[in-house]
Amino acid sequence: MKRYFILGVQLSLFFSIFTFFIFINNVNAQEWEKKADMVNPRLFFSVSALDDEIYVIGGMLADPMDSVEAYNPKTDRWSQKSSLLSPRAGVVSCEVDGKIYAIGGWDGQNPALGTVEVYDPSKDTWVKKADMPTPRSFFSAVAVDEKIYTFGGVAMNVGPVLSTVEVYDTSTDKWTKKADMPDPRSGMATAEYRDKIYLIGGVSGIVGPFVKEVQEYDPNTDTWTKKANIPTPRTALAVGIANSKIYAIGGAPVVQGPGMATVEMYNPLTDTWEESTDMPTARVFLGAGTANGKIYAVGGVVEGLGPQILPTVEEFTADSLNVAALDKYRTFWGHLKIEN
Repeated sequence: MKRYFILGVQLSLFFSIFTFFIFINNVNAQEWEKKADMVNPRLFFSVSALDDEIYVIGGMLADPMDSVEAYNPKTDRWSQKSSLLSPRAGVVSCEVDGKIYAIGGWDGQNPALGTVEVYDPSKDTWVKKADMPTPRSFFSAVAVDEKIYTFGGVAMNVGPVLSTVEVYDTSTDKWTKKADMPDPRSGMATAEYRDKIYLIGGVSGIVGPFVKEVQEYDPNTDTWTKKANIPTPRTALAVGIANSKIYAIGGAPVVQGPGMATVEMYNPLTDTWEESTDMPTARVFLGAGTANGKIYAVGGVVEGLGPQILPTVEEFTADSLNVAALDKYRTFWGHLKIEN
């Protein structure tokens, strides 16, 4: 009798563990959810996350814009912020120490700008800072500690594509030249992980070819290291970081081509790529920011430079555990304990 009792307990434990692993695999879901549309849709804007809000900066419709709006994920609402000091499209932005720096772009009169402005959310004001030495647009930038690293881009709409790297020290308001990228690139996206910078996607010329190589830049040594190629080469994409993974979102597989819904996940620790859940709305020239561990894909266009400019905002939850499913599992486990 005792032997049958022990066998029953062992079988119950086995099936419980088996059920648990099935549960974990099933609820480790990657999900997208529609959110409130951007108030003023635009093209060639920048996105930065600050104080758990997503800021949309500059851009253009018929002309470059100075408009700045902020999205609050907790309330699912947008609010208007102080405008840039000067209208700019193709602007790039970074958050450092609770402030947003808006860099470069163009104003409709100059083919490229080196303009730098910093936004203080406590005062809702913008202040002019030292210009970037190399005026450009369609470049990318990322912050590490108190410094902003700017990569590539174009000096004019007709090129050439640049390999230039310059770093801005926010504490001293000074710029320094760094080692060029291994190849010229524009239309790429950048992300920082553990003090290393990853360049993903883009093109090496105005009309291509597309760049499949991922490059890792080490600011401490000013050196470059090639990493695993992105499975789907593309330009004008966005990236976001969640759960120590870099997500490459949207973009276009050909210059001025149709937008993509494709999302691919890069693991910097293993130097590997995996497919992720497609974005509901295919688009190119979108922006992305991360707040409260979730990625927000903002705006973009359906194809090329239009004609449909999207106000769409979609929230991505990476590897989330479904609370309702967890409750069901706990209930199931409780029944097993009672029955045994």
